[in-house]
Parts: sequence; C-alpha cells; structure tokens
Amino acid sequence: MKKVLLIIFLLATVYTINAQKNKPIIDSIEKALPTQSDSAKVKSYSELTWQYRSINREKAIYYGNKGIALAKKINYQEGLAQVYNDLGIIYYDKELYDSSIILYNAALQIRTKLNDDLGIAKLFNKIGIVYQRQGKFGEALYNQQNALSLFEKTNFLLGISYSLNNIGILQQNLGRYNEALDYHHQSIVIKQKLKDKNGLLQSYINIANIYKITNENTKAENFYKKAIELSKELENNEYLANSLNNLGNLQFSLNKLEEGKQSILESYKIRTELKDSKGRVSCLTNLANILMSLNKYDSAKQVLSTAEEIALKAVNTKPELILVYQTLSKLNEITGNATASLNYYKMYAAYKDSIYSNDLSNKFSELETKYKTAQKEKQIQDQQITINKNLYELSKQEVELYQNKLNIAASNIQLFNQNELILTQRLDSTNKEKQIALLTKEKKIDKLQIKNNELESNRKTTILIVSIILTILTVLIAFSGYKRYKLKKEKQLQHEIFLQKQINTQNILQAEENERKRIASDLHDGIGQLMSAAKMNLSAMETTIPFVSNEQKSSYQNALNLVDESCKEIRAVSHNMMPNALLKAGLDNALKAFIYQMSNSGLEINLYTEGLETRLSANTETFLYRIIQECINNVIKHAKATKLDISLIKDEDGISAMVEDNGKGFEVKNINNSEGIGLKNIKSRVEYLSGTVEWKSASEKGTLIAIHIPIEAKQIA
Repeated sequence: MKKVLLIIFLLATVYTINAQKNKPIIDSIEKALPTQSDSAKVKSYSELTWQYRSINREKAIYYGNKGIALAKKINYQEGLAQVYNDLGIIYYDKELYDSSIILYNAALQIRTKLNDDLGIAKLFNKIGIVYQRQGKFGEALYNQQNALSLFEKTNFLLGISYSLNNIGILQQNLGRYNEALDYHHQSIVIKQKLKDKNGLLQSYINIANIYKITNENTKAENFYKKAIELSKELENNEYLANSLNNLGNLQFSLNKLEEGKQSILESYKIRTELKDSKGRVSCLTNLANILMSLNKYDSAKQVLSTAEEIALKAVNTKPELILVYQTLSKLNEITGNATASLNYYKMYAAYKDSIYSNDLSNKFSELETKYKTAQKEKQIQDQQITINKNLYELSKQEVELYQNKLNIAASNIQLFNQNELILTQRLDSTNKEKQIALLTKEKKIDKLQIKNNELESNRKTTILIVSIILTILTVLIAFSGYKRYKLKKEKQLQHEIFLQKQINTQNILQAEENERKRIASDLHDGIGQLMSAAKMNLSAMETTIPFVSNEQKSSYQNALNLVDESCKEIRAVSHNMMPNALLKAGLDNALKAFIYQMSNSGLEINLYTEGLETRLSANTETFLYRIIQECINNVIKHAKATKLDISLIKDEDGISAMVEDNGKGFEVKNINNSEGIGLKNIKSRVEYLSGTVEWKSASEKGTLIAIHIPIEAKQIA
C-alpha cells in the first residue's frame, strides 16, 4: 500500500513547463507592440494570449484583458470576438467553465452580428465541449447540432467531422452505442479524406471505448493500440494518456492485472503533468478496481479517497464521481461494511439520476429527431428547387420554340412582299433603262476624260506626299538612332563609374584590413617580441645588479613594470586590430571576447547569436566583426548609454544584425550630412558585403541599427 501511495504522490508532483519553445515568438511580438497600430495591437494581444496559454496563464489573461479593452476603445468588433474566444480557451484550461461559457457567448454575439457562419459554428462547438465537460449533456447536444448545421452550410469538412465525433461521444454517454458508432464512422470517413491524423486518433479512442463497453474486447484492444501508436507518432500526450487509461481498464476486465496497472499508472503520470483533474479521477478509479482484484483493499480505499477529494474540488468531474461512489460501494460490500456500502450506493444513484434522467434521454431523442427532420426537409427543398428549375428550363425552351415559329412566319410574309416589290421595280427599271441608255452614251466620253485628268493630278499629288513622308521618316529614324546611341553610351559610362567606385571602395576596405593584419603581425611578432625579450633580460638582471639603495631598486622595478605594461598594451592593440578569436574560433567567439574586453566600460552589453555554428567566409566574418566593433565604440564614445543589446542571426535569407542602445540618440535625417567616419565606415562595409543598413533613432530615445547581409552576396573581384 505504501508503495502505491508513494507512486501516486510522486506522479502528482510532476509538472513540466515548455516555455522555451514559444519564447522567441513571444519576444518578437512584445518587441513589435510599441510600433503597431491599434488594430494590429489587438491582434498581437490575442496572439500573446494564445502563446502564453501553456507558459503563464495569468500573463495570458493579462494580455487578453488588454486586448478586450483596446478593441472596445477602437470599436474593432472582429478583433474583440477573437480575444473573447482566446480568453475563453484559457479559462477552459483553468477549469473555470462558467467564465469560459460567458466569454464564448460574448464572442458568439459579435460573430452573429458579423454574419460569420464559420466563426459561429466553431463557438457552438466549443460551448458544447464545455457543457459536456460539466456533465450537462442536453445543452452540449443542442450546441453541437447547431455547430454541425452551420459547418454543413459552409461546407467546412473538418468542422463537420469534429461535430459528428462530439455528438457520438454524447450518444455514448447516454448508452446509445449503435447511434454513437454511426456518428463516429461518419466522422472517420471525412477525417481519412482530409488526412487528419489528430482527428482519427480521437475517433479510434472513442470507438474503442464503445467496443469495451459492449464487451467486444478484441476490437477494443486493437483500436486502443492503434490510438497509442498514433498518439506517440503525433506526440499528443493528452490522447496518449486517454488511450493508456482505457487500455488498462480493458486489461483489468481481461484479468491482465499487472499490465493494466502499469498502463493506468503511465496514464496517471501524463495526466498529472497536464493537470487534468477529470482524467486523474478516472485513472485512480480504474487503479482501485485492479487493487481490489489483487485483494489490496486498504490501498484501494486510499486511492479512491484521493480520487473523491480531487473530484469534489474540480468542476467537471461529476460523471467520474459517480464511478468513484459506485466503486466505493463495491469495496465496502467486499470488506463487509454493509452500511457504508449502502450509503455510497445511494450517493452513486443520486448523482447518476441528476445526470442521466429519462427527461434527458427524451430530450436527446427530440433534438436528434428535429435535426434529422431538418435534414430531410432540406433534402426535400433541394429536390423541389431542382424540379422547379427543370420545369422553368422546359417552359423557357417552349417559349423559345414558339417565338422561332413566329419569326419564321414573319420572315415568309416579308419575303413575299419583297418579291412583289422586286417585280414592280423590274418593270419600272426596264423603261428607265431605255431612256438612260441614250444619255449614258453621250456622257461616258466626257466622264472618261475628266476621270483621266483627275487620276493624273492625284498621281502627282501622291508622289509628292510620299516623298515628303519618306524624308521626314528618314530624319526621325536618324535622330532616334542618335539619341539611343547617346543614351546607351551614357548608361555604359555611368555603369563603369559605378563599378569603378565599388572597386575603389572595396580595394580601400581590403587594403585597410590587410594593413591592420600587417600592423598587428608587426606589433605582435616584431615590437612585441622585442619588448618581451627586453622584459626577460631585465628580469634576469635583477639577481645580478647590486642595488645600493631602496630607491634604486624601486626605480628598477618601475622600469620593469613599464616594460610589462608596454607588452600588454602592444598585445591588446594587436588583438584589437586582428583578434585571434576571429581567425581561430570564428565570429561568435571573437565578438564575445571583444565584449569581455569592454566589460569595464560601465556599459551592460548583451549578445545573442544564432546560426553561426558554420563558419562564414573570412571577408564576411572580418567585416561583420568590424561593423559590430564600430557600433560598440560609437555607443561608448557618443551615446552615453547604460545598456546595449546586440543580436546576430544567420538563416536561409542571410545574416541579420540588430544593435540597440538606450542612449541619447540622434536625428536620423542628419545622418547623410554627418562628418563622423564611424557611421561612414559602417555603411561602406555593409555595402561591400552587398547588404543594407537602416538607422532608427530620436533624441533621448536611444538608437536602433538594423543590418541585413545576403548570404550569397558576391563582391566585385
């Protein structure tokens, strides 16, 4: 008994917080808040409410309330509905179901005004789940059927599959197993079509539960094992715990007591981590049944006492509390305590009647009948619409046919009239032709002469016009060709100037780095070695010089110290000009070493790097080091800052660097007119790497420098 209680106690104290996974997202959203518009802030508050869900629920509620206040202030209804929805989920996680229902209903009212059928359907689904958790199955079924109707209206297959699944669970709770299986199988067909593995996992567990209840143990065990395998693949601990607990209960019924005990304890461990009161009570009840079968009655009693205590404190465990009292009644009957057994049985019956009443079963039947009737009426209406549409098309075709017949008749009448008119005109024209023929012969000669004169005049005019047009076109083409040639030459000249300017800049920067390396090498290998040799010789002479006074020895010691300080200074200057950490260990370690050297400057420097495990090219690392070094020196010399944050991130798009201080800042609009070489050095080195640099600053508001270097940037050779 002590061993079982110790296991339960240890499992109850396990709690894992996965804050690191969401922290970068949260930090980026919180950092962006000050620069966002009000409507964008509402969306960010909503997202922070969701991101803090598994990290810090109080923080999630804080951001949810800020989102509600701001959305109301700017009358942003869609954003307000979303924040209500997200905050409702947080209260659901905290098992504060009444508060969750209030928030969901507030979101539902807004979605209704916005005629957002899909949003309304999702809220009906969530409300139904809350009522189901509370054991209010009638209200749960009403909301799930509303959700199903709207999901079908919007043809949202994923929502349809989940509403069918939830209605199946409610049918199962009332013992209507055939109806429950029918709903679950409908849900599975849709989930397989959508390749929804999480949804299939839920359906496998629900079908296995029904087969376990109906004593189809082989089918139940197969579905539980499929669910366990799939939940591990998806890393879904909630459903893994559910599957293990139910499998353990099934193994108990098959007299596999030790296997059942291990499955249930593994489930209890996961549910303790998830703070799932409802699931823990179920696990403890199943564990008690196994302990009773092992004749460990005292242990079973202690486990059931713990289960009752958890169930009474929680607000969603009424169905599980019924099983606790039923098991306690059975335990006291076995141990010979008839009075206690009867009392627990009365409590079991009272709780059961409060949930599973005949009225509720009738209400289920009534709601289901209404739903099915509505579905049939909808089918009838669709069929009638199709029939009416076909009748309309048929009537339309008949009208068109009759109209065609009328058109043919009208055409025939018109043709007859035209024929009669043609005959009349032919008679008239025959007489007129005879008269015209005489006149025509006389006029033909005159017309031919006039026509010849006109043709000759037109020919000359046409030749003149064509000549003028050709001359103009020739001039225009020549002028256009000259302009294009001139523009091409100017463009080539500008390109050559630009390339030469880039080459000069890069040569200067490269020469500067080469000179730094040369000077650093000369200092380290030349003067540094000489100074080190001088120090060694002076140190060796100390034992051979007979000091006649303390003043003489003190003077010697001061000279030795000066030589030692000179060696350190030469080494520091050499390392600053070309740090060994950059050459040997890369950019990340070189920056850390430089920041460590600056630790006595009175400035708090924070460095964050990501993706620099793989070395960059020597030029890129050197210039990035110089850029960051120049930024730090500028802050120390000019900004009067107390804090400096540096981030350097390499991803598939390139390298992004941000340097932000809380110093006195400066006016960015004057940056191009600045005579300081520090900013110019930063800009020239960034341009050498084909990158971009932006400054964001204002007086007394600090400075932010954002730099982006493309990873595939190529410098001109």
